[in-house]
Amino acid sequence: MNTSKVADETSADSDIDDSGGLGKGLANQAYEALVDLIFSRELQQGDLVQERMLALQLGISRTPLRAAMHRLEGERILERRGGRLVVRQVTLQEIMEALHVRRLLESEAAAKAAGKVPKPLLDGLRRRIQTLLELDDPASPEHQALDADLHGAVIEWCGNQMLGEMIDEVRRKTRMFSLKRLNNRLAPVCLEHLAMVDALERGDGPAAAAETARHIDNIRQSIIDKLAG
Repeated sequence: MNTSKVADETSADSDIDDSGGLGKGLANQAYEALVDLIFSRELQQGDLVQERMLALQLGISRTPLRAAMHRLEGERILERRGGRLVVRQVTLQEIMEALHVRRLLESEAAAKAAGKVPKPLLDGLRRRIQTLLELDDPASPEHQALDADLHGAVIEWCGNQMLGEMIDEVRRKTRMFSLKRLNNRLAPVCLEHLAMVDALERGDGPAAAAETARHIDNIRQSIIDKLAG
């Protein structure tokens, strides 16, 4: 890695606002790269997260890397010890507990949102899901964007702001298990999402709750299978 290039990139993007535009994209890339290192155990529990070394290793400048580290600290994947950031490995028990809470909260939110989400929004989500199925690319960033948009629509239209905020919080616990890391789940997740969209469009609250619960149950089992392997 050319260190002068990294320095130039650092200078070039130091004035970029990570809340949007190119800065946000670079921060997201840095976030995904760090999550990959943690999930693959290249960065293990208790390991010191060294900003300069990681910037060189990943070929990313330090401004977006710093934003990614801050985000992971907020999600309690990283923690401070003696003023330094280290990896706080999320345990299987924590993930299972988070998914259990998600199942309870998101099922209720889906039931409340059924029949309220605008049809054009649901039609757009359905088209995007079909496109993902056709592409068959687990690493596509569109999956995470679509997942966030579908679950976000449920949160927005459930009619309960506190419920939505609680779901947002607990979803951060399981965010690191994306389809890029559970690549046998692309088609099943797309089909589960389609079933959720259909139930929401029909205004069938019990079905929307049941499909959401089934989706989260399958996520739970996939994570168990992945970690067991």
